[in-house]
Amino acid sequence: MNGKEFTAPTSTGPRPVRGLAITLAQAAIRTLAVTRIITGTLPRALLFALALLALLGAAPAACPAAGLQDLLYQEAPRKPVDSALKVAVGDPAPDFALPALPSPAALAVQGGSPGDGMVRLSDYRGKRAVVLSFVPAAFTPVCSGQWPGYNIAREEFERRGAVLLGITTDNLPSLYAWTREMVENSPGADTGHDAGSSGPQASPPPGKARASSAAAPGDPAGLWFPVLSDFWPHGAVAASYGVLRGDGMAERALFVIDRQGVIRHIHVSDINKRPPLDIILRALDALPAP
Repeated sequence: MNGKEFTAPTSTGPRPVRGLAITLAQAAIRTLAVTRIITGTLPRALLFALALLALLGAAPAACPAAGLQDLLYQEAPRKPVDSALKVAVGDPAPDFALPALPSPAALAVQGGSPGDGMVRLSDYRGKRAVVLSFVPAAFTPVCSGQWPGYNIAREEFERRGAVLLGITTDNLPSLYAWTREMVENSPGADTGHDAGSSGPQASPPPGKARASSAAAPGDPAGLWFPVLSDFWPHGAVAASYGVLRGDGMAERALFVIDRQGVIRHIHVSDINKRPPLDIILRALDALPAP
């Protein structure tokens, strides 16, 4: 060709049919990943689309590992509060009976015996003030920092004649594993500021050892207060107080109930923030003398 060597242009992109298949597979992945985020399930079609990209040799370029992981595992933003209260200050606290972890220390606080393994709110009427601490879920960072703070403040509750009841919508096996882990992983249980705290936490009284506020060694639950499962009927107690979220978890909520069984203080927190312990202590201090 006029003495000039002709070199056919080299395509750096995919062939038309292959390129179309890649484009369609990428679009399918994006759509199905959104489905995964909304429904919490992993559609089989998403796995098929990933396999197709791998066969076409375009998976790394189409979906970098980090980006794909973000698509598959990121959670949709949670509303800070996703419920409407059904009780108000001055109302009688709805009674309930929930299964509790088999904790000797908790039973000693309750002043009862193992019995049927249930804790009833009405058992405390006329005897003690009660603080209900609803938290969203086991093994979550903020929840795992909230209860250990209460665990080392046992003397603060006892000095005020109050008992704390921790409640989640998790089942008992999950709660058992979680409470053991949270206590083991939080020596000294930070009561100051942290990422999940909206304010300072109260420290044990001066001169008192922090360890004395925790449950006794060998306690199955690892906490001094009863931990209750509102798992079945799922979230029934949380719903009766109006703190059951649309996703089936409880709000991060506190209810202070006097000895007559009347609600005297309600605090519903942003689900992503740990409420200061001082909120509880001030509410208990404001209760009428027995």
